[in-house]
Amino acid sequence: MGRLRGHEPALGAAVRKTLQEALAHPSSAEGHALREFCQRREWTLAEFDAVGHHLLTAVLAQRVGVEALVQVGAALTRARQRLAGPVPEAGRPDRRSRNSAARRYAPPAHLPLPPSWQCSGCAAAWPCPTKQSQLLVEFGGTTAGLAVYLGACLVAATKDMPAMPLAQARARFLG
Repeated sequence: MGRLRGHEPALGAAVRKTLQEALAHPSSAEGHALREFCQRREWTLAEFDAVGHHLLTAVLAQRVGVEALVQVGAALTRARQRLAGPVPEAGRPDRRSRNSAARRYAPPAHLPLPPSWQCSGCAAAWPCPTKQSQLLVEFGGTTAGLAVYLGACLVAATKDMPAMPLAQARARFLG
C-alpha cells in the first residue's frame, strides 16, 4: 500500500487504540480510531479490509484466544459498516469524498457477527459460501492456518450458540 508511506506511526497508534477498545469494551467497540485514520486519508473499503485482515492475522498469531479474536473481528466489522456509510439515493451523487464511489460499490466484508454468527455481508450463516472462497484465497493454500482460524471460530460459536448440535457446528465451520 503506497498510500501508507509516512503514516505508519499514526496507523500503529490507531491499531493499538482499536485493539484496546475491542478488548476492553467488546460489545460496544466500533474501531473508532482506525475508522477515523482511514477517513482522514480517504482510504477505500478495500484498503481498510487489507489493514483489517493483517490486524486479525497478527492477533491470531499472538494466541490471545478465541474470544479476543472474535472481539477484534466484530469491532472491525462495525468500523467497516460505519466507514461505508449510507448509500445515497438513486440519482443523487454522493460528494463526500473522491473515494465515495469506491466505498459505495465495494463488496461486503462477509465477516461473522457474534453472537448469532450471521454474515455481515449477506446475512447467511457464517462462513457463507462467499467467505469460504475468500478464506481459501486469504490463507493462500495454508490449510493448517485456515483450520486453526476456523477452529477458533467454531469454539467461539459453540459458546454463543449452545443449542447448535456439535456435528452441525463442525460441518458448518470445518466441513
